[in-house]
Amino acid sequence: MTARFAPMALKNIYLYRNLLYQLVRRDISSRYQGTLIGSAWSLVLPLLTLGVYSLVFGLILKPRWPDVSDPAKFTLLLFTGLLIFNFFSECASRSASLIVSNANYVKKVVFPVDLLIWVPIGTALFHMILGMIAWAALVIVLGGELYWTYFLFPIVLVPLVTMVSGIGYFLSAIGVYVRDVGQVINVSVQLLMYLGPVIYLRVKFYHRSFSG
Repeated sequence: MTARFAPMALKNIYLYRNLLYQLVRRDISSRYQGTLIGSAWSLVLPLLTLGVYSLVFGLILKPRWPDVSDPAKFTLLLFTGLLIFNFFSECASRSASLIVSNANYVKKVVFPVDLLIWVPIGTALFHMILGMIAWAALVIVLGGELYWTYFLFPIVLVPLVTMVSGIGYFLSAIGVYVRDVGQVINVSVQLLMYLGPVIYLRVKFYHRSFSG
């Protein structure tokens, strides 16, 4: 974002905050529409994901990691990295098709188009916050300790959200003219997962676990 565009985007978020809230709420509800427990899946899915990682890494593989001898602690460490990556992945993957998939807003009514990018960001933030709640709950269940620095997590999110919004604006604009961008981004995000530190941690972990 340029120096002039950033304040304008923040101003629109404030001016249309009620509209943004309704759009994010509808986006979350539509994702689980028709399911038996509805939006409760937003909390159940992080718990199930955390449960799967706890089972695989805690009971089956039994990792040995420097300074982290407890498998449960390793699971929690890995899960925090995945929460951040999943936030980035969801926002980037949806950005390329945002304007195209919401053509009725762009063409037929007076609508702040730049607000669209904040809908997937808001939805991804909602899911990540629920994931962090599930993470904190498991820490307490396992007898761990939540440090006061845990509450500084929103400060860490500020540069992350800023970066993701800039990428989102760029991809959504390019996606209007080049429809192939969406497919390329989906593949690129998966590639980034395998090139990122989360996978490096897994590979190193597997090597230490099975090499003895």
